[in-house]
Amino acid sequence: MQLSKYMTPRNLKIAGAIAVVAVLGWCLAFETVTRKVVAVDAVCTACHLPWEFASTARLSATKPHPATPEGGQAACVDCHLPAGFLNSANAWFHFVSLTDLFGHFRDIDGERKGEYVTMRAKTAYRVRDRLHESDSSTCRNCHVESEIKPKRERGINAHQLALDEKKTCIECHYNLVHRSVDLKKSAAAGGEADAPEARSEK
Repeated sequence: MQLSKYMTPRNLKIAGAIAVVAVLGWCLAFETVTRKVVAVDAVCTACHLPWEFASTARLSATKPHPATPEGGQAACVDCHLPAGFLNSANAWFHFVSLTDLFGHFRDIDGERKGEYVTMRAKTAYRVRDRLHESDSSTCRNCHVESEIKPKRERGINAHQLALDEKKTCIECHYNLVHRSVDLKKSAAAGGEADAPEARSEK
């Protein structure tokens, strides 16, 4: 049977059309499938320790985040995966890197006492840096800065100052959910550590 027998112009056009539809369909569905099916909390906590990062785990170091506008509890992906095809593609590289598996072999008792390993702080710094670079885009998916109405005067003043100085969310709200980690030392402050307290004022 000759393969060339089927390589007619008509068949090639049909095959090309099918390929185009398949590629377009994959591109259109890729981000949705990644966010809704693949990057679910159960997958995240396969590497990231549940009692460290999942608010539903017993004695977890993580507090639940308020519900999303859709009414469901905020999931890992809501805060850690910005919208966009390239960000979803990058998530797959993160999955296969398995960088946080080391956590399953650490001293759990010591970790719960707050005896962090350096790598844990570095992880927090990487996430904060990414949020800063994206202008806290995942925060803004749910929160509209100009519509936030803090209840306390301190919060009102802080938010107005943030708007005036064009600050991004993560600059103040950096210890909202996970275990508190101090900010990186600021070279501009002569190497002194920034304020270590969690800032969750609304």
